[in-house]
Amino acid sequence: MMIRKITVLVLVVSCFVGLLVIGGCTLSANPSTTTYYYYPDWTPDGKILCTKNVQTVSGGAGGSGGTDIASEFYLAIMSESGANEINLKKINKAGKVASSPLGNYYAYTEDNYIKIVDMSGNSVNSINCGAPVLSFDWSPDENKLIYNAYSSGATNEVAVVNRDGSSKTLISTKGSTVAWRNSNYIIVDNPISSEVFRVVSLNGSTYAETNQYTNVQGGEFNISKVNTSEVVYRSAYEQGIKKFLTTSSTSSPTTLINTNSIWDIKVSPNGQKIVGTGSNISGAEIWLINIDGTGLIQLK
Repeated sequence: MMIRKITVLVLVVSCFVGLLVIGGCTLSANPSTTTYYYYPDWTPDGKILCTKNVQTVSGGAGGSGGTDIASEFYLAIMSESGANEINLKKINKAGKVASSPLGNYYAYTEDNYIKIVDMSGNSVNSINCGAPVLSFDWSPDENKLIYNAYSSGATNEVAVVNRDGSSKTLISTKGSTVAWRNSNYIIVDNPISSEVFRVVSLNGSTYAETNQYTNVQGGEFNISKVNTSEVVYRSAYEQGIKKFLTTSSTSSPTTLINTNSIWDIKVSPNGQKIVGTGSNISGAEIWLINIDGTGLIQLK
């Protein structure tokens, strides 16, 4: 009697819950990751500092049936070209950032707080501003910060504070954007009358408004690092990125770039480029453009 030996090949498929199903078995589907970038600023050596959100979903991209797995936030830095991106620190949300003028500190916002870290991302200090921080900047000697904190129906204050959080000085109860890169004065945007006005530092601790620019239709702005008397701003009421000089008692704005598609603008240390957010995903990208309006590119 002849016995026929039959070899049976058994295919074993590992099954995973909630992923792709083929022929009754569940196969692993690779999760997809999307990264969003926010509020870029220049470091003194020409790198780009920002916050970012890394969202990971299973079964496809967000909004196309995917299931959220993780959403993580980071303080990040990269070269001007967008290369060599490094996560400096894991944080709790995507806030605004500011690199200190002398290059010793980075700072970012988390709700009511300004968080200060060193260049390696190690925590240095946390300043409680009492309300959500809309805008902030460093003093030229990086020993102080100015911020605008706003809570609807409660407080709206522009204040200066030491780097360690001490000695808060209230400057104004109106304002939405602040900038401080000139040793003699601070610029504050007044959203009520759509003016930009100058606040001058007197005796190192006393602040007084000295001039208003009534024909500047204000918006977010930045002080040039090359000429600290030059304010570059994205007009909230007119088309274009413009500039005016604080050395004149009455401003005559000049249009630099005829676009409003880039916001959160910051001028590079050499004064030749502008980095900002926009324009495809509600400001969740980083764009770079030359100061003359040429060479617009998306970095991230």
